[in-house]
Amino acid sequence: MTPLPQHSLARHARSSATRGSARGSEGFSLVEMVLAGSLMAVVLGGTATALLVANNSSSSQGGLSRVDSLIDQDLAAIQALDRQFTCCTGSPCTADATTIEKSTSCRDAAGFAVSPADPFTMENYYSPHQENTTDRNPADTDDMDSFRKACGSGTIASTFQSMLPKLPTAEAPAGLSRSVSSPSPNPTNRLWITYTGSISGSKVSTRVISMIPTAANWCP
Repeated sequence: MTPLPQHSLARHARSSATRGSARGSEGFSLVEMVLAGSLMAVVLGGTATALLVANNSSSSQGGLSRVDSLIDQDLAAIQALDRQFTCCTGSPCTADATTIEKSTSCRDAAGFAVSPADPFTMENYYSPHQENTTDRNPADTDDMDSFRKACGSGTIASTFQSMLPKLPTAEAPAGLSRSVSSPSPNPTNRLWITYTGSISGSKVSTRVISMIPTAANWCP
């Protein structure tokens, strides 16, 4: 075999090195592409998880806000009932405007119907006449006796509880429940109102309110 000239050997070596370098370059680019694809999949997966967590958190916060709003709405309705609820008729206590209007025990000394908004006649709105007079109407005396009995037995609180407004309905996934309890016997006529809020069936909040109907503040 005839040996190749020296300059041909040099060109052959450079050509082989160039082809080897090209193959190495192509292989490295493929690895880069695989790594880049893997990283992209990890990043996208992490982003999707983060978005899912954020959406769930946003949904929970929105549901909790709705629950709190419904509780405030219900408490406002209970306060409105408390302003109208009276025991000036003796027993049972009532919030019926017609019954209150007809009762002589719910009037001032001059015979005029009293108002819960008037601080000077408020006492006679929430309880029967309590003036120590000898000419008190016998019906007023009977109403006062009934009022005292209602105070001591806790009837004021139990009657008020029976008249509580219907709890507002929460829209899914939010949920809201209300329970009312009182000691027995209940001479202070105190009620404990407990609200329990939930999101998708899981409890997220509890609020406990302690109250005594305004009418019971005039118990002897």
